[in-house]
Amino acid sequence: MRKLRLGIIGTGVAARRLHWPALERLSDRYQIVAVANRTRDKGEAFADLVGLDRACVYEDYRQLLGRGDVEVVDLVLPPALNYEGARAAAASGIHVVCEKPIAVTMKEARAMVALPQEFGVQILIAENFRYENAVRLGRSLIEQGELSAPFMMCYQWMQHVPQGDEMASRPWRREAVHAGGCLSDHGVHMIDVARYLMGEIRAVQAFGLHVREHLGGIDSAAYNLRFESGAIGSIQWSFGVASRQKWLLQMWSDDGSLEIEPDEIRLCKPDQPEKVFTVSGPTSFVNEFEDFYEALVNGKKPLVTARDALKDLEAILAVYRSAVVNEVVLLGEEERS
Repeated sequence: MRKLRLGIIGTGVAARRLHWPALERLSDRYQIVAVANRTRDKGEAFADLVGLDRACVYEDYRQLLGRGDVEVVDLVLPPALNYEGARAAAASGIHVVCEKPIAVTMKEARAMVALPQEFGVQILIAENFRYENAVRLGRSLIEQGELSAPFMMCYQWMQHVPQGDEMASRPWRREAVHAGGCLSDHGVHMIDVARYLMGEIRAVQAFGLHVREHLGGIDSAAYNLRFESGAIGSIQWSFGVASRQKWLLQMWSDDGSLEIEPDEIRLCKPDQPEKVFTVSGPTSFVNEFEDFYEALVNGKKPLVTARDALKDLEAILAVYRSAVVNEVVLLGEEERS
C-alpha cells in the first residue's frame, strides 16, 4: 500500500489528542514527514511523540510547504487561519485536510471552495461527526428503506467543559473572532449531521446563552430548523451544563422512528418488535483520514466536500444571527458577509 507523505501544520492539543492517534493507526497509509508550529518547542515535542526527526520541524509553515516531498498537509489551526494555510498549500500543489469550520466568513469559505479547481488539488474539511459510525449507519438504514424519509428530527448534545479544559482554554477560543465562539466552532458539527441525514436547511430560529465565563461566546443554544424538503428539526447544545456528556439524535417518519446514540441505534415501528443495531468500528478521525486516502489514491469521492462545509458555515452563521437579532433567518442572507 502506497503511503502518502503528510505534513502537519499546527501541533497543538487537537493534533496531539485527535489527529495523531488516527494517523498512527493508519501508518500504512500516511507517513508524517514534517511538522510546523510557530512555537518551536511545541513542534519538537510533537515530533518526539510521533517519532519524527527534529530536523523536520519548522516554525514557518511555508518552509514545510517548500520541502518538495509533502503530498498532503493537515491544517490543525484556528478557523481564522484556515484559508491562508489552505491557499498556500494548494498553490504548492499539495492536497489539504483542514479542521472545521471551513472559515470565519462566507467570503473566505467561497474562496476555499474554489481552490481545488484553481490549483488541481483536493480539500477535505475534517467534519468528523459525519464520519461517526452511528451517524453513517443511521443514514444507511434510511437509504435501505428501513425508515421512510423523516419529517422531524431532534438532536441533543450536552457536554460539561470545565475551567482549564485543554481544548476550550486556547486563547483563540476564549477570545474568538469566529461568530458566537463555541457556537460556530462546535455547532457546525450538529449542522453537518442534520444536513447529512435530513437534507439542506432553509431557515433557522435560534436562542443562545453565555453560561460559563471561561468559555468564549455563546456556549449553550437551542435552535429550530426548517429543511428544504419541508421537514423540521431542533438542536439543543451546550458546553455549559454540569452533567455527563450525552448525545442523542432522534428522527421520526410516517412509519417509525430512529434513535441514534454513539454505540447503538434503535429502530421503532408501531406494532413491531424494536430493532437494535450495535455500533462499533474505528473512531471518526480514523474514518475521515481513511476516506481522504481513498479519494487521493483510488479516486473515491470523499464523504465531506468543501462545498458541504460552506453550507455548514452558512447555516451556523444564520443560527448566530438569529440568536442575536431574535428573528427567523432564511439561509442565503449571509451571502454578502
